[in-house]
Amino acid sequence: GLAWAQDETSPPAGNITPIEIQSIPAGRQADRVCIITVEGPIDRVTAMSVKRRIEAAEKAGFDAIVLEVHSPGGELYSCLEISNYLKGSGIPNTVAWVNRDAYSGGAIISLACGEIVTNEPASFGDALIIDTITGQMRTLTPEQRTKLLPPLMMDVVDSARRSGYDEFLVQAIVTDGIELWQVEDISTGELLMISENEYGYLFDDEPIRGRPMLSQVTGGVQTYSDKPSNDSEQSSEQGDDMPLDAEAVDAEQSSDTPSDDETSEPVDDLDPNRYRPASDTLHDVEKALKKREADSTKQVVTLSTPSSRRLITPADKGRYRLVGYVTDGSSAIVMRDQEMIDFGLSSGIVRDDAELEAFFGAKEMVRLNETAMDKLIRFLLHPTIRFVFMAIFLIAIFVELITAGTGIAGAVALGALALMFGPSVLIGMSGWWEFAAIIIGILCLVIEAFVIPGFGIFGVIGIISLFVGLIGTFVTSGGTMSTPELQRQLLTGSVTVLLAFVTAGIGWWLIIRNAQNLPLFEKLILSSASGVGGTPQKSMLHAIVMDDGSVRVGSEGLTTTPLYPIGQADFDGQLEDVYAAFGSIEKGVRVRVVQATKMRIEVEEIIEEQAGTTDPTEETEKA
Repeated sequence: GLAWAQDETSPPAGNITPIEIQSIPAGRQADRVCIITVEGPIDRVTAMSVKRRIEAAEKAGFDAIVLEVHSPGGELYSCLEISNYLKGSGIPNTVAWVNRDAYSGGAIISLACGEIVTNEPASFGDALIIDTITGQMRTLTPEQRTKLLPPLMMDVVDSARRSGYDEFLVQAIVTDGIELWQVEDISTGELLMISENEYGYLFDDEPIRGRPMLSQVTGGVQTYSDKPSNDSEQSSEQGDDMPLDAEAVDAEQSSDTPSDDETSEPVDDLDPNRYRPASDTLHDVEKALKKREADSTKQVVTLSTPSSRRLITPADKGRYRLVGYVTDGSSAIVMRDQEMIDFGLSSGIVRDDAELEAFFGAKEMVRLNETAMDKLIRFLLHPTIRFVFMAIFLIAIFVELITAGTGIAGAVALGALALMFGPSVLIGMSGWWEFAAIIIGILCLVIEAFVIPGFGIFGVIGIISLFVGLIGTFVTSGGTMSTPELQRQLLTGSVTVLLAFVTAGIGWWLIIRNAQNLPLFEKLILSSASGVGGTPQKSMLHAIVMDDGSVRVGSEGLTTTPLYPIGQADFDGQLEDVYAAFGSIEKGVRVRVVQATKMRIEVEEIIEEQAGTTDPTEETEKA
């Protein structure tokens, strides 16, 4: 669809308006320019990297920032973060260079700059919010729309007011359902986008329609509701993949739709800081913003820059002439380089660094790309890579437990945990509670293995705590379950952690079955005691390997190593790995088997009075 729109709207090369470099406005002129590149999908790593590079440019004393954008879009909140960084920068002279495409989030961060220039050809727009939780693009539910669209709408309108863009036009970039016409002030030549209601104030005839000036993305779907409430039952049966749950929206509109006085008659004393919807299809957004303002417990997104857009009233009839039909609202708009110039979004064409330098009249220009560390963090955050490190982490913990604290496997586990947890901390996806949950899980498993043998409450708590903590490293802090981004993060995290546990379980089973034949594990397993009577020793893993039946409940033996709680004992010349059922047992102590399963042998110390007629001195001499 995007390719078709580009082909249909590509103007002849001769129509391209080049940058006029003869005269440079004082607000744009800069001696030292820093270019910050944004290429590819925008995510938390991109936001972190852009922030760091903006701060570096500020400290280095650059006069202007160029955001070079070539992006298909990305995560909503990451884009809004970058927008805030640009608007709050100590370098007010910011220019977005669309080189060559800025779709979705790329368009949002470009609008946040003071000016926009483009290469040729270039494409810009289509910032419609979509839900990708299932891996397939689908439109938002009404609840998601009224939660996610207002902050995005406020951001782009704020950007438009700061930079002098048409605020109705930018609204049509981030959502569908907005029909716009362009008019020109006959006396001043000022161009203005108007809604259908405003068209009725200015002209007596029905609004002209037909082929719009801006070609639309093919396959556009409706994300708003324009059906009466009696159609709600039919709409509610459309399913999750339909554009909206019309029943919810219609019920909402039936009670809160503005009256005729509110929609048809403009208010001359309207607060200039107030959001002005470009279409009646945005009443749900307007209402959501009003509710936020009325609710002191919610964070309110305000417009700090007043609107300079003229309020169109019936008194303006005869003041404007119609230029054309701009967009039919079938989808979020997409513009090409010349169209951006025609509609006042672009200052012109910049083809290369030399033209960019001339655009500012600069003496020095430095490009700051993503660093190798940024790319490494993004690589480590890929779900497949995190799955590998999680599986290694879980297997290493198991090996450390059964090797009685040799430390080698523990070091591997700590390294894998650092590679899993560190990148998440750096980009703000993980906090203290995830790390605490993971540590609590490990401690519970240690207690279960060494202090209270068996699989009980500590084992259950340990597994659950580990699972929850590892999932938490995938989730951005501060989100809510209703946002598609958080739902996608939870789904990705849950699947990844579950697969890691399954893989680790398979690894544990293979180690138990084959550790006796693995030279590496033979060296790691504790075997400090000497064999008795020439009998070869068995590894510490034998305590959890399938029992061969030679040692049973009631069998008595003598410990040949301390049991803390794992060690070895001699049973009639046969050396076995055993667990102390309670606490620890010292070396050279008589023990009795209290439990012999396919997984391990547990023993308890034989108190002297329980040893029967056996002479302790004689037993010591035999040992």
